[in-house]
Amino acid sequence: MSDTDENRAKYLESAFLDNEVDLVLSVRGGYGALRIVDKINYDLIKNCNKFYAGSSDATILLMALSKKTNIKCFHSLMMTNGFVENLDKNIDIIENNKFNLNLCSIKKGSCKGKLRGGNLSSLVCVLSGKQYLPNEDIILFLEDLNEPLYKVDKMFYEIYRCEKLKEKIKGIIFGDFYLPDEDINPLLKEYSEIFNVPSAKTSDITHKMNNVTIPYGIGLSLKF
Repeated sequence: MSDTDENRAKYLESAFLDNEVDLVLSVRGGYGALRIVDKINYDLIKNCNKFYAGSSDATILLMALSKKTNIKCFHSLMMTNGFVENLDKNIDIIENNKFNLNLCSIKKGSCKGKLRGGNLSSLVCVLSGKQYLPNEDIILFLEDLNEPLYKVDKMFYEIYRCEKLKEKIKGIIFGDFYLPDEDINPLLKEYSEIFNVPSAKTSDITHKMNNVTIPYGIGLSLKF
């Protein structure tokens, strides 16, 4: 909450419009993106030749920018949690779209779609408006931290109840939820059956330093 919502939205727009800026990188997550996402002038920045990277609360901006603009978005570490410490690796992924996730199958099968998702609690915040939900088939990836198991369960079910999103989900990649395996694994298996799509688990989508930068919206064909 560094300024008014209106001014924060304008600062973001000005970063995208600045000719000396190549990459707009979130400093940290937390909260605040939801208050500006509807105030951004997407038509103004739609065709600027820029990259945007972030995660956590910035999931909201990833969803909106990828839906409303041609800005190339990346789910990544941020300034305060490791992007700079892994700078060469992250820039290489951003420039070349080459990345690798170590996946462990939960529900076997093949799926095809654009890779979208992010922080579970942030994604759920924008379900009601529906204007930032994808129009195309997707492989959904999800992660979160500091959320108890019962809240993770509620949020998974909120996604299941959102017909506009659910019908587009052709596969799921579950990231790190900072919960013991004996607690989270049964829930992931249950929701793999509830959604009835191929699914896998990875520790490479996380708030930790080993978080892999992912081209947001890249088209993939995967076999779990």
